[in-house]
Amino acid sequence: MTKDDTSPATKADIKSLMDSIGRLYDANEKWKDQIIDHFQIVAEDIRHDLKGANHDEIQSLKNTKDDHERRLQTLEVRPV
Repeated sequence: MTKDDTSPATKADIKSLMDSIGRLYDANEKWKDQIIDHFQIVAEDIRHDLKGANHDEIQSLKNTKDDHERRLQTLEVRPV
């Protein structure tokens, strides 16, 4: 069974092909928008986590500094 691939495309064939290409384009755009939205959410979550971790580290350093200064003051006040 052989198929004649030399027959010209009809207007209906071309319209069907263009409709398929249009649906594919729309699906790709929707997928791209979803990926971008997901990326933005993930990036915001990471930024929020890092901001919190940075705040915790700063607080830890401040507490260490305060404890160190308190120990120095205690040593300076102590009679020899």
